[in-house]
Amino acid sequence: MNRSKRSALGSIVNLLAIAAALIGLAFYLINTNTTYFSNLGRSTPVLASAGAAILLSLIWCIAGKSVTTFLDLFPIASPALLIFAFLTLLNSRVNGIAAVMTFENNEQNMADLRSALIALGAMAIAAVLACLASFFSVRKSETSENSAAA
Repeated sequence: MNRSKRSALGSIVNLLAIAAALIGLAFYLINTNTTYFSNLGRSTPVLASAGAAILLSLIWCIAGKSVTTFLDLFPIASPALLIFAFLTLLNSRVNGIAAVMTFENNEQNMADLRSALIALGAMAIAAVLACLASFFSVRKSETSENSAAA
């Protein structure tokens, strides 16, 4: 696979990871407003880590191949932050999931549980896609293309 196809594939996988993380965040916010899970409130670590991961992935995708060293950390930090967000969300919801699935299984609670499960699934998919995206390069930046042509 040539370099431009790998760059395009890396950008696509990275954008899919961003989309999955945004879906996960949206369903998390929906879940925090449901009757069953509203008493847990919104978790700042989940919101901050998922938001930071989205921002880092977006910057990495826009910046392209980095000339500076600190941008090389973005494809590593983004999956780590998404995994942290997923595990923190799972930790806050695991008791509620177990209770709804066993003792409190009614139609309303199952509807409330659905948004939590979608949020967890989307966050997990985002973390896996971000891990995969880190193995690909994204598009080259203009400065590296100009210096390679000279």
